[in-house]
Amino acid sequence: MSQIFPKSMTIKQAVISTLAYFDLFDVPLTRDGIYENLFFLPLDQKKVDIYLRESPLIQEHDGLFSLKRNAAASTNFYEYFLAKIRRSKKYWKKVHRWQWLFAVCPFVKLIAVCNSLPIRAVEDDSDIDLLVITDKKHMFTARFFLTLLTSLSLTRRNGNSIRKRFCLSFYITEDNLDLAEIEQKPYDIYLAYWLKTLEPITGSHEVYEKFMLANRGWLKPYFSELIKHRRRFRKTRPWQQKIKSRLEKWFGSQEFEIKMRNWQLRRAFEKSRHLPDQSGTIISEKMLKFHDKDVREQIRHDWVARINEFL
Repeated sequence: MSQIFPKSMTIKQAVISTLAYFDLFDVPLTRDGIYENLFFLPLDQKKVDIYLRESPLIQEHDGLFSLKRNAAASTNFYEYFLAKIRRSKKYWKKVHRWQWLFAVCPFVKLIAVCNSLPIRAVEDDSDIDLLVITDKKHMFTARFFLTLLTSLSLTRRNGNSIRKRFCLSFYITEDNLDLAEIEQKPYDIYLAYWLKTLEPITGSHEVYEKFMLANRGWLKPYFSELIKHRRRFRKTRPWQQKIKSRLEKWFGSQEFEIKMRNWQLRRAFEKSRHLPDQSGTIISEKMLKFHDKDVREQIRHDWVARINEFL
């Protein structure tokens, strides 16, 4: 993997590569956003600032930087993004409103928001994607309660009910944190930025730190630094921990877990057989990933094409 990208890279190449990725989602970056998400190179703020100021390939509008567009396209681009910012604020309010529900779920070690919301690429019909890390012996019990509670509260994505609903489509156990096994070759820019931009919201922040550390090896060629996020994280309150502990005591038997496992795996395999595209589906006792289509290869292709327009 380390040989996929060049051994050296200029500030121009790194900044253009960074902006090109977010450009795929019509998302400009602030200066701090570029610092935080800089591709490949160690951060040198002075050199980045000079390039942003002098480059004819980059445009700036009210502190937001993107790849150059013509005047008409530029106006539409920034107006469109401002609408995304407004939607993102409403979506985060929804997340914070229901954090307590995730905090009381038994055997959940960490929940993080992923995909579109952390990078503010929120469309009018977007859902809220979640990564769930569970106890190594109780993934299916955790999934049962998450599904139950979000269904009862009418907050789970289901059928045509998508907008501002929680999408519970990715589960891993705490002893299966390294995602190198699902990294696409020759490189997986989508998975790399997906992981880098995760926003943990509840559970154990130590588990989040272990998760980032477990993936540091295969992420090294993509990013010289990984900033651990805590801006959206909320500690579990005593009353929430009390409910969680009681549920874990009442439903902590292996007999219950085995019943949940057998039932859920049977349903998952049955549903997957009827999918026209199974590329986004992984079903195992340590990982459950349910996506209608795996877009990573297309994202990689589009990213390279966008970079080549400017370099």
